[in-house]
Amino acid sequence: MIVFNGFKAKWYRFLLQFKNLKDASGVYIHKKSTIANNTTIGKGARINGKICIKGKGVCTIGNYVAFGDGIKIITSNHNIDSVILQYKLAKAIGLTPKTDTKINCSIGHNVWIGDNVIVLPGVTIGNSAIIGAGSVVTKDVLPYSIVGGSPAKLIKMRFSKEKIEELEALNWYDWSIEKLKENINLFQ
Repeated sequence: MIVFNGFKAKWYRFLLQFKNLKDASGVYIHKKSTIANNTTIGKGARINGKICIKGKGVCTIGNYVAFGDGIKIITSNHNIDSVILQYKLAKAIGLTPKTDTKINCSIGHNVWIGDNVIVLPGVTIGNSAIIGAGSVVTKDVLPYSIVGGSPAKLIKMRFSKEKIEELEALNWYDWSIEKLKENINLFQ
């Protein structure tokens, strides 16, 4: 697991300018990625292309996710109650700009996100969901669902309701590699 906060986050960001980032828990992040503070990336996560996670909210990414290239995850937004939306202009005319609205994003375990997906503030993506390439995710995504489009809409569920409940109850995303190997028949 990698947590982007404090000095360690600065070091990770520095490294990402030049090389891919790998850690002992199996996390892989493609170089040139931009990752905001308050981001946690779970074990075995594979970010296979450049990703941008920005904003002042919290972004939590589960274990064993598979992300494509060009993904953007946004965790805050401009405060829309102000007439002037641009901070620099507000300051220039003597106003104190209203701060960003922090809106957290959560991405479950074993999620597959295709290339060039945008995840907007406040979205929760359930475990084992698939997000089609080029989608704009504006609202929550159910576990084990496949969504796509702009805005992203449900295409289909991956399994029956009963099978999804069974898989969710297993909480296999937290198992060790050894336990996964011992129970390989569950995944075939």
